[in-house]
Amino acid sequence: MVVAALTLNHIGDVLFIEPAITSLKFGYPNARLIVLTSSEGKAILTNHPDIDEILIRQRNMKGWLEATKTLRSQAPELVVSFSPSSLGLALCAFLSGSAKRYGFAFRPMLSLLFTETLKLNHQSHFVDNYLALAELAGGRVERRQPKLFVTDKERLQAKESLKGLGWDGLKPLWGFHPFSSVPRKEWGWENYAELIKLMQKEWEFVPIIFGGPKESKRAKELAQTQAIFAVGALSLREFIAAVTWCDVFIGSDSGPTHIAAVLGIPTLALFGPTDPERFKPLGTQVTIVCSPTSCMGDISVEMTMKELTKLLSKVVKRDDSLCGYSDSQRSQKY
Repeated sequence: MVVAALTLNHIGDVLFIEPAITSLKFGYPNARLIVLTSSEGKAILTNHPDIDEILIRQRNMKGWLEATKTLRSQAPELVVSFSPSSLGLALCAFLSGSAKRYGFAFRPMLSLLFTETLKLNHQSHFVDNYLALAELAGGRVERRQPKLFVTDKERLQAKESLKGLGWDGLKPLWGFHPFSSVPRKEWGWENYAELIKLMQKEWEFVPIIFGGPKESKRAKELAQTQAIFAVGALSLREFIAAVTWCDVFIGSDSGPTHIAAVLGIPTLALFGPTDPERFKPLGTQVTIVCSPTSCMGDISVEMTMKELTKLLSKVVKRDDSLCGYSDSQRSQKY
């Protein structure tokens, strides 16, 4: 039996879907589980013990046609589309030839392409919606907390890369991701610069700025913080491994912040226009700083410092149980 899971494109979405993918494997332990996802999704799901094959879907018509053809060649008996609104993924599921197709009844037209649908619960966190859909499809829910699977080799390579960027491998490394693909979610580099300066008066650490190649030019505006710059220097998979060496992570509602939370890093997440009840990072050591007005500019540096102090006061050590690596030497007391 072949079971196929179709995911969304973005990092946070794939992380939220990950527990549902695992539940499909628990519900169909003898099935061959394949996942159709984006290149970012593949980086998130690499090394996953429950996935037999990951198929990459390019974000264009040619990519959709190739993905649909490839999925149909797999002859899946059951397909689950985890996108609440994608017509492309719904059509892909329909054209797969599978007799059992599950998806969300978010749009009337999409419902016609599935054999069974689930109404999206707008009051619940998205991870719970994905788990409910997987359960409808016969999955067995084992956990709600997303996981990432990082090998020792990846971590060691990441450590060497970080040293090459300027880290001595000894001082606590605190990660920052000031960017977002949605401008309204950004707090502003001036706020991050001021925050880092205040933090350096209270704690001894090495700040490191993460980001993709597109943010390289804007990242230079943070040069006054004397931080290590990893912007544009790491692939997504390398970034994931690099974050495992961080002792603290601060960022907005973005993929990197979700990754840090899932990895068990003490994480401070800044939220403005998005609802944290539905989209908050999932981890055991996460603090959310919410704008009082939904505008990121209304989050003060003082408020952020206060919440960070609270977060660190509760941290005894990093929670390494949330991902596929373990290193007892990487516990840091505050």
